[in-house]
Parts: sequence; structure tokens; C-alpha cells
Amino acid sequence: MIAPKIPYPPSPTDVPEDLTDYPASYKSKQNMLLIALFMFLLFYFGLVALCILLGTYCALTLGSWPLVKIAGIVFFSIAFLFLVKGFFKRHPREKDWNVEITEEEQPVLFGFIHQLCEELHAPVPDHVYVCPDVNAAMIARTSFINLVKEPKRDMLIGLGLVNCMNLSEFKAVIAHELGHFCQSAYSDTYTWVTRQVIRDLVVGEDFLDHFLNWCKAQGGLPAAFGYTFGGLLWLGRKPLELIFKVITLQWLSIRREQEFHADLVAVSAAGSDAIAHGLLRTTFGFLCFNQAAEDLSLASEHQLYSRDLYHHQNKAAPVVRRQKKEPNLGLPPELSDPMAGKKLRAFDRDEEEVEGDNTPVMYRMHPPNHAREENAKECFVPAAIDHRSPWILFAETADLKERLTYKFYRMAFKVKKTVELIEPEEVQQFIDDEHTETTYDPKYNGIYDGRPIEPGDIGELNQIVRDSPWDEERIDKVFAKIFDDAKGRNEDYQDVRKEKATLENTPGRLSPRMKKKLKKLEGELDKLWEWFKSLDRRVYLCHVQMAAVVNKEWRDELVERYRFGLEIQKFYIQSQEQSDKAVFYTNRMMEVEHAHPDMIAEFMLVLRKAWKTLKNIVQDARDINMPAMKNFEEGERLADFILDKKMIPEPPMHINNVRVAWVQKLVDQLRDVRRRCGRLHWKSVGGILALQEKIAAAWEQRRIPIEAALIAEPHDAMPSEVLHAEPLDAASAEVLEAEEILDAEVLEAEPIETEPVFLLPGEVEPASEILPPPIVVSVEAPVADATGSPALAASPDAADEFTLDLEMRKPAEEASRSETISKSAKNGRPPMKITYVRPGEKSPLSH
Repeated sequence: MIAPKIPYPPSPTDVPEDLTDYPASYKSKQNMLLIALFMFLLFYFGLVALCILLGTYCALTLGSWPLVKIAGIVFFSIAFLFLVKGFFKRHPREKDWNVEITEEEQPVLFGFIHQLCEELHAPVPDHVYVCPDVNAAMIARTSFINLVKEPKRDMLIGLGLVNCMNLSEFKAVIAHELGHFCQSAYSDTYTWVTRQVIRDLVVGEDFLDHFLNWCKAQGGLPAAFGYTFGGLLWLGRKPLELIFKVITLQWLSIRREQEFHADLVAVSAAGSDAIAHGLLRTTFGFLCFNQAAEDLSLASEHQLYSRDLYHHQNKAAPVVRRQKKEPNLGLPPELSDPMAGKKLRAFDRDEEEVEGDNTPVMYRMHPPNHAREENAKECFVPAAIDHRSPWILFAETADLKERLTYKFYRMAFKVKKTVELIEPEEVQQFIDDEHTETTYDPKYNGIYDGRPIEPGDIGELNQIVRDSPWDEERIDKVFAKIFDDAKGRNEDYQDVRKEKATLENTPGRLSPRMKKKLKKLEGELDKLWEWFKSLDRRVYLCHVQMAAVVNKEWRDELVERYRFGLEIQKFYIQSQEQSDKAVFYTNRMMEVEHAHPDMIAEFMLVLRKAWKTLKNIVQDARDINMPAMKNFEEGERLADFILDKKMIPEPPMHINNVRVAWVQKLVDQLRDVRRRCGRLHWKSVGGILALQEKIAAAWEQRRIPIEAALIAEPHDAMPSEVLHAEPLDAASAEVLEAEEILDAEVLEAEPIETEPVFLLPGEVEPASEILPPPIVVSVEAPVADATGSPALAASPDAADEFTLDLEMRKPAEEASRSETISKSAKNGRPPMKITYVRPGEKSPLSH
């Protein structure tokens, strides 16, 4: 069998020999941690042995001081159970996202890994797994036996990671993970075992805690026993909590040092730029993967399941960039030559601190990305970049993608095993339609992003339009400046909200200075919100009155869209508030061992209010039909969509009858309603804005002068029509005097002004008594005879033809009126007065 050719990016030359040496700080921290772990384990096993010895002694010498010895037996037995219970505690194992692949299935990938291991002098992974998401990791299979035996280590590769970077960056990431393979596994093993034992002693309840709680509830002697030993256990846990915290902080510090070292291993294999750019691609790929997962979740609600998750991850990139308002997000800086990256940076420290989480560095397992880039470029190592995709390392990529996509659906969305996967293009069309309605024009400067609209009461606004309609000049002035002051408003609003929330969530009592600042922020927030309310009100009044002029059907649709939008927005806000409250109080109750009766009563009140809100939302939604929206049929009942399952029954009266499953189901239904109402809310806002844009375009087009329109588009002008006169005999021919022709009356059509009439949908416009303006026609007369008097000749040749040049006020009626004029002229009954002009002279009707 011929060995497959391995695509392998070139390794850098001139790598310093000491680049991957461990720094002195890493060695000292690891030694301190190992000493502390050894001492703790020695002390721990010594206590276990002491409890066994003293308990046995009490049992063997029960004859003397029997009561004391019995108490000693009980005490040391409970202490022994407390110390060893961690060894017997079983943790529920989560279902595994990982799928193992073999060298027979993926020979090129394994050849790539083996070649990289040989280059780095790293151990080869025992097993290789793939998973759906954006990830790569070294997995150490650790157990208590690994206190004396080196653990086995496996490699995990996320296909979402493969999908978002080039081959050089992929090589750097895999080399980083192999760098962890080279690091000592004993410190990690000892730390894992120790933290596992202490966590099981300190965190959560088990059989011993349940037994003591039962004793406390019995009263009398059992209660005294329960409170006594419960107190002793509490005292024993406090020092362990402190030890657990100290060990964890030291372990996290070492893990950060290990990340820096593994990055340098990656630099030695692929260069400084590859690992820095790989981190950037990973961060952006993670955002795109999450966006794709959210999009596929919406599609799954319509029974659409794609067979290629990674097609949608790619398509999510422009959506993420648009949401973040960064068109170059996730794109590394362009390198003109291999040394250009020495000065260029992929990460900005200030931006990363603003956008990152607020977890202090000491509690993080990984250093910040900007710090990792600086570490990788401190001793810059240039290398050529291989821009090929890492997918070339995999065989049968379509089948592999489908296999992992199916795994994703099963794990993330709990779909049935028989789910049918379809072509990704069909699902992506659904997703694109969704984004079309929820992506707003940049001209709005983000004022509709992440905030509710509040124009006021629709009925009151409609009454204002009836009673005090705006003239066209006022509509033009308001519309021209309506969004002028919008830039930066929403950013200011969101910043003030975030700062206010941070102050409100500050633990402890606020100082006078912080209270003053909070009051100032509330004032700023109110001022900004009043501006938004005023804007929403003007937008509604302006566009409704525009629509009343250009198209009354559009006006009716706009009014109904606003009514629906405000209803679904109300449902969204209510479900959001109640689901957040229910989650907060549920978590709070689970954290408290013995809740106060007042706290229990408050918890029950929150659950009841949340359930009642959910019930009212579903009931009100039954009377509402949805407007036309992408991926929905117009007229669908709202209630059938926002909760497509049976509503949870009413909560019981007493806390003892409330089951955890009931609370979880209530929270799940509130979250479902919140998510679906939120989806419809943002689609509704997009539908309103799209209709308003169409109305405004028609309004502006209507106000273009007729002359300009005719010049711009001469093909749209109505052609003049040649009408043939009936032949006349000579005896009956009528001769018109020249004076009559010269003194003929020229009719000017006066503009007719009417008051705009605003009608709500369903109302009938009152009949108008005002007649349309007359149509004025100029007729080119035949050449005059010898007497100077033009005549209509009796002969049916050229003299029996004349031309009508028409001017009309309403272009939409041109065709029908032209036809009427032609018929009436031919019948000898023109519905207008005619002005005659000499050939070659300008008609007095021309402008």
C-alpha cells in the first residue's frame, strides 16, 4: 500500500534552541503546588487512619466509660464517613459529544499528527476524537490510580475549528495541544484528585447531609444529634474551603504558564504569526459557530434540518460582522513579507478588555489573547504561510460533516433519531430570509437595535391625525430631519444602562457617592428614553400621514403592523422579566440550605406571578393573527406559535408540593415564549421599517415635478392621437370666422386643494362633491383659405385630420381619459372647449 502524501506546511528555520525551555517561574510554581498537594494528601489520609484507629479503640475498650466510648464510636464513625464520602460519590456523566476516528478512516490526518509529533518530540495521542464545535484539546484520562501511574492522553479536534482557519494556523493549534502532551502530567493528576476530593467534601449534599437533616426535623434527641454533628461538619468544611481556594488559584496560575509554554511550542512548529492568527480565527470562528447554532435552532422550529453545520458557520461570518459593526472582524492583518508580523498585532489590548468577560485574570485558565500574542512574538520567528484549508487532511469530508452535524442536532436540540437532514442551501435560504427582516438599514444608526419602540397609544395618535393633520410642507420638514440626531444615541443608551446595572448589582450597601452617581445615571437614562419616545412618535405620525396620501392600503397595513408589533413587544418584555426572576429565585433557593419562611413565601409569589403572566400571554395571543412575515403565513394564530405545547398546570399552594421538575418546566416554557416572542418582535420591527421605507419612496416619487419626469423618461409620455373628421358636403360645410378663432377662450385648470381625510382600517371615506379639473385640449387648425379664414374642408384627405395635444393632471388616468376624448371627438361631442391655434404657433397651454 502506497503511503498517502501528507500536506504539511513548512516549518520555520532559525528557531532559538531555548525557545521552549520552561521559565524559572513555572518550575517554582509547580514545585510549590506539588509540595502543597502532597502535604494535604498526607494530612488527609492521616485523618482517615486516625478516625479508624480511635473508633476501633473505643469499640475494643467499651467496658470502661461506656457512654463516652459509645459517643466516641459515633463521632469517629461520622467523621470517617465525612472524610471518605468523596471516594464513593458518583457524578452524573454527561453524554459525550466526541466521535472517535481511526487511522484507517483518516490516514492523511494521522500522518499529519505523527509527522508533527516527530518534529516536536512529543508523545503520540492514544486516541483521536472529533467533535462538532470550535475546539482543540488534550484530554487526560485521570483517575485515582494515576496518583502513581502516568495518565493516558488523547487528542480532541473540533471540526468547527478546522472550518475557520488555514493549514498553517491549524498546524500551530495542534502543535499547541501537543505542547501540553510534553508537559508534566503528574501535577495535573494530583491537582485533579485533590480538588475532586475537597469539592465533594465541601460542595453539595449527599447521604450524610440528608441523614442529619432528617434528624433535625424529628425533634428531641435526634434533633440535638443532628444540630451537633451538623455544626461540627460545618466547622470542618470551612478550612477545607480555604484549602480548595488556595490550591485552585495556584493550579490556575500554573495553567496560564502552561498555555504560554504551549504557544511557544506552536511558534517553533509554525512561526509566531500562525499561532496569533490561529487564536484570532478561533475567537471569530466561535462567534460564527454560535450564530449558526442559533440560526439552525430557528430553522428546526420549522422542521428544517441541514446536513452540513459548517456551511452555515461560513455563512454566519457576514452576519456576525454586521452585528458587531466591524467589517474586518476575524481577519488577521495582511502581511507583506514574513517579517511584517513582528510589528503588526492581531489583538488590541483595550478592545479585548472592553469586549471580554469581567473575570479577573487570576481566576482564568487561559491568559488574555493579547498577552499570548505578545509572548509568541517576544522572540519573533518568521515562517511561510500555507493558505490551504485543513479540510484537505480529512477523507470523505461530506460524510464526516453530516455525521457530526447529526451528532450536534441530537445533543443540542434533542431531535429524534429518525430526523431527516436536507441540503444546507435550502436551510440557508430560510436563515437568509430571517436575517433580511431583522437587519436594519445603516441610516438608522442602530437606534432600533436592542431597544423597544414606544410611539405611544395608537388610538390617540390616530385621533391626532384626524383632528390636526399635517400639511405636506410640514411632513416634508419633519421627514427630512427625523433621523439627523440619531447617531450615537443607542450606544449612549446601552452604555448608561450597563453602567447603571453594574452599580445596582454591587454587593453590599452603596456609598453616598455611588448613590449620587446612580441617581445621575437614572436621569441620563430618562432623558435618552424621552428622546427615543419622541422619535418613535414622530416616525409614526409622519409615515401614517404620508401613506394616507400615497396609498391608503399601505396606511392601513402600517397601522396594523404597529398594533401587532406593540403587542408582541409587550409579550416579549413580560416573558423576559418573569423568566429572569424565576431563574434568579430558583438559583437562590438552591444555594440556601435552610431558607427562611419569608424567603419561601417570596419564592412562591414569584412562581405564581410567572405562571399567571405566562397564562395571560397565551390567552391574549389567541386573539391575534400574525401579519405577513418571512417564513410565516399571513393570518397564522400567534398563540399556536409562541407555545406549541400544553401549558404547565397551576402551581400548588404549598412549597412542599412544588417539585423541581415543575419549576424547571415553568422556566423552560417561559424561556421558549420569550425566545419566540423576541424573534417575532425583531421581525416585526423590520417589517415596519421596510413598509415605512416603501411609503417614503412613493411619497418622494410623487412629488417629482411632471416636467422633470417627462424629460427623464420620454418613453412614458402619452403619444398624441390623430383623429379623423367625418367627411362633409360642400353645401353643409361650416365656415368659421377668423375673429372667432382669434378670440377663442383659453381655459386654465385651477389647482384644487382638499383637506386630507384620515380613516382607520375599515372606515369608509365620505363621497366628495368636488369634480375633477377639466381637461384642456389645444387643436391645430388647418391652413386658412384665401380669405384668411381657416376652414374644415369637406374633402376626406389631409384637411379632415387634426391633432389633439393633451395635458392632464392625473397620469394614472391618462389611458382612460385619452380613450374618452378620442371617442367623444369622433362623435362630435367633445367634453371640453377647444382652442384653435395656427400651424407653427405655440399653444397657449404649453408650459
